[in-house]
Amino acid sequence: MEIKEYKEMTTAKKKKFWREHPLIGDIEIKLDGISSFKMKCDNDDSVVKELHWTNFIGWEKTSLALWKNLLQHTGKQSVVLDIGAYSGIYSIIASKFENVKQIYAFDIQDNCIDRLHQNFKLNAIDKASIVKSACTDTDGQIEFYYYEEEGIMSSVAGIVKKKMNNLKASVPSIKLDDWIRKDKNQNVKLVKIDVEGAEQKTLEGMMGILKTQKPDILIEINEAKHIRAIKNNIPKDYSIYDIIENELTIKKLGYFTKNSSDRNYLLTVKSKKDLTGIFQGKVK
Repeated sequence: MEIKEYKEMTTAKKKKFWREHPLIGDIEIKLDGISSFKMKCDNDDSVVKELHWTNFIGWEKTSLALWKNLLQHTGKQSVVLDIGAYSGIYSIIASKFENVKQIYAFDIQDNCIDRLHQNFKLNAIDKASIVKSACTDTDGQIEFYYYEEEGIMSSVAGIVKKKMNNLKASVPSIKLDDWIRKDKNQNVKLVKIDVEGAEQKTLEGMMGILKTQKPDILIEINEAKHIRAIKNNIPKDYSIYDIIENELTIKKLGYFTKNSSDRNYLLTVKSKKDLTGIFQGKVK
């Protein structure tokens, strides 16, 4: 099948294609500029399937390139937070860099936690810790919502309820400011956040980290209306860049700038000039 044909499929057609062409085993992942690695798939990991069936260019191409480039410039003894880690591709990439001291992969679902353990073991990663907790603005316990579908690891589980999520469970909740202080790792340089609508609560729980350590943050923001609220709440020296996945481009968002449909963004204190020297793609 041609990559273009696959990418133009609807979600329903992709699910049918996946059923007819199951992807099972330890799947090799080949990304530009990163030594290859493997990820387990029981025909259930949409990230692995999207990468495999598009020759590794059809899923978050710009985000993955930007993540790699930022990792190349984080400095020594850096700590990386992967919040909403799913099956761990961002953590695995971070583990490739000697300047990264420690990675913390957070998720709330048991099947994702299990797959993280499998993938870290598969790649002999010894500097990544897995934390089953929701990163939010309170410490304690919190309910989260999810759904189950045969052959799919849920990628929309979260503390914000969605129509498709008909099941619920509870999980520990943590404020990252408090958690990272207790863990005595005070060199957080890079963060990825994918928490299905709870982005503002996650950021509120780590405002101290943003103010003092100023990490770069790759974040998925599903609702465009939340972008302005986040911009108003984060420290004023942060800018927001739209990550345009199909164009290897990031574009600074102004107050009235229309964002792309990809829903992925970079929060950074770096200047446009600095980003141009770091990122392999275009900076607008």
